[in-house]
Amino acid sequence: MKEMTPKERALAFFHNEPVDEVPTDEGIFVLFNPEGYMERPVFSKIQKEIYGTDWFGVPWQYEANVDAQAPDHTKPPIMEDICDWRELVKFPDIENWDWEAAAKTDKIDEIDRENKVFEIMFVNGPFERLHMLMGFENALCALLTDPEEVEAFFDAFMEWKIRLMEKVIQYYKPDVLMFHDDWGTQNNMFFSPDIWRELIKPQIKKAVDRCHELGVQFEMHSCGKMEAIVPEFVEIGIDSWQGMEINDIPALKKKTGMKLGYHVTPDYQKYFADSLSGEIDEEDLRARIREQFYKCAEGYCYFPMFLPFGGRTTEIQIEEITKCSKTVYKDNK
Repeated sequence: MKEMTPKERALAFFHNEPVDEVPTDEGIFVLFNPEGYMERPVFSKIQKEIYGTDWFGVPWQYEANVDAQAPDHTKPPIMEDICDWRELVKFPDIENWDWEAAAKTDKIDEIDRENKVFEIMFVNGPFERLHMLMGFENALCALLTDPEEVEAFFDAFMEWKIRLMEKVIQYYKPDVLMFHDDWGTQNNMFFSPDIWRELIKPQIKKAVDRCHELGVQFEMHSCGKMEAIVPEFVEIGIDSWQGMEINDIPALKKKTGMKLGYHVTPDYQKYFADSLSGEIDEEDLRARIREQFYKCAEGYCYFPMFLPFGGRTTEIQIEEITKCSKTVYKDNK
């Protein structure tokens, strides 16, 4: 195999193809939280202030513990009963949005497309939008008490969401669309796999199919422990999953083979906690990181992703994984 550029490695990953080295962030540009349209309100990272609501009317607040914005559920929800969604939910008019101005706001013309794969985060999938409108407890209850109404809302929402996807792809021209819908905690999913299969899985397939029709790779971002459903991502055509290594990635890869990419964060929280408690020293930490890396990287389809948390332990992860990434597929060179 010839030596690849960082962009070629990243692009091969999203197409579930072999690579000469494990891809790194060097080959990808990710636009987090686009500001040209209002799925989230304007957020000042300097003043840590949020201005107004999102374009569904949901108020947001700054969460200092994660240095990010989140829906403000101390305020009354848009609706409490899912049966009221037809009267209370107002879908934004995306046809009359100034999309050329939106692309300029997000400085799309400054992206180094020659050397980078361009991925855009496409926030607020069906479950996220449901709990933003209703509050988390109400949303979870609605999945159980009124699944028909939830399905009707999801159908209407995804019809709108796919039109939004078409606009974003037309004006931003990403290589990869990162569709965002979190489904779990660090212990389990928010709801049963069967509820996901009945109410959410068909909606995600609609998005995957349209995204592929438009010539863009589809990455599913979903945090949480969800080993029960990840193999089914292959059935609906998801190209890669942006998830967490709290899941058993080597075991999942044995089930999905070269049909699904794993763009996942190493378990930095466990490494940080074990280091902080004195359970492991730096030498042990480095050894654990290397061991886990080689297990996850076996058979390609692996792209470790780093988050700015964990202090020195995260720095050590980056150091070790960067070194290992250059040797793991050395027999291919």
